[in-house]
Amino acid sequence: MEKFRKQIKRRMTTYVVLAIFLAALFTVLIILDMNNAWSMVLPAELTGGDESFDFLAGFRMGFCSSIIGFAVVRAIIFARTLKDEKKLKAMYIKETDERNLMIEQKTSSASFAVTIMGLAVACVIVSFFSRPILYTLVCVILFVSIVKVTFSIYFSRKY
Repeated sequence: MEKFRKQIKRRMTTYVVLAIFLAALFTVLIILDMNNAWSMVLPAELTGGDESFDFLAGFRMGFCSSIIGFAVVRAIIFARTLKDEKKLKAMYIKETDERNLMIEQKTSSASFAVTIMGLAVACVIVSFFSRPILYTLVCVILFVSIVKVTFSIYFSRKY
């Protein structure tokens, strides 16, 4: 159980560091958006004008806020779990239960296949409308596939 406790401490630390890093990034983004610094760096053709600036600034703020919130909540959950032996044991059982592990593996492999197929269909559909979006989707498919192959090689050598 001590080994699992160390894992939970490591996870908690990771989420705290992530929250701090994203809060700093969030602050920098707010400063850049308030000073309209993006217009000095990016040409107007890429940004889509003032309305697009507002939308993109809102998106960045919302996205960063969501991830910061998630990281803080997870860190709090892990901190509470570390303080309560019953919660720690329940989490250990949940994470090491063979049935849960099998469900997670099946879910991951099935969702990966559906994601790749969905992106492939989206590529065919978007090819009629926009070349840049098509290239973006192809890059996403390539990235996800490379990650899958890399992890397959890593885990086949590890186990």
